[in-house]
Amino acid sequence: MIFKKTIKALRLAEVLLMTGFILIGAIFAIPNNSEILWVELIAVSISSYLLMLSVYTTNSLLGYELDKKNNRLKNLNFISKPIYTISTIIFYGISLIICIFIKPESVILHFTIFVLWFLYGMPGFGKHLPIVGTIIHILVAVVQFNFAYMFIAPISEVSVFISIFFALLISGGHLHHEIIDYEADKLNKIKTSTVKWGVKNTKYFSFSIFVIAHSYWCLLLITGYIELFWFISFFGGFLIHLGMFISKGTKFENNYQARLKYRLIYRIVYFICGLIVALQIIFF
Repeated sequence: MIFKKTIKALRLAEVLLMTGFILIGAIFAIPNNSEILWVELIAVSISSYLLMLSVYTTNSLLGYELDKKNNRLKNLNFISKPIYTISTIIFYGISLIICIFIKPESVILHFTIFVLWFLYGMPGFGKHLPIVGTIIHILVAVVQFNFAYMFIAPISEVSVFISIFFALLISGGHLHHEIIDYEADKLNKIKTSTVKWGVKNTKYFSFSIFVIAHSYWCLLLITGYIELFWFISFFGGFLIHLGMFISKGTKFENNYQARLKYRLIYRIVYFICGLIVALQIIFF
């Protein structure tokens, strides 16, 4: 029972998902290298997961009191603040050591990732202000992608351009995350974009970013920065997302469970898209 509650409090599954948005950078770097560098790939995988664990424990620490009033996050209080502090130091420390030994030049980006996420969770800033949280998500996603990319190949304009696509996906998802927490954030007087402009407006704002992301993805195809297979894989996922938004979009305006289900489905869809591309890059 204690073990299960600890797993929930640390949000290990969600951390794994967010780690995927980092590791996709390493996967996209493989075509620019003559061979798969398995040691580097394993190292960046472990380092990224521990880094994101430290980010989540820090976020739980910064929002400890407010999370008590959020039904979705109240399980986080199972772990005490001192334990969150110690966990953050341990997770970040081990992650940093891996970077120092395997890819010393990645330390700056490693630290930048942590700082940006700290600013996101900091009371009175980041997620507590309209648009600011979304901007931070875009910036940190670009840095994360290129952090993993540099373990396999040098950062280039190609890696930066591709990272912007994933940054837009993450920021669009972040806005829906705000919709999920709308009632709790309003109760806690957290001035997110959704609290300021309402669920309906933010819903369209969120999906418009997904539209912009895939329009940009199309531009990268036209200009030769990505392969046709990569484009088709993610655009196919977007079409599924579009159909779901049209058919289910109105339901989650006043239905909390519908919001969660919508997020779960589009997360699975884009995860499968990323997995298909990753398998194609690695094995074909």
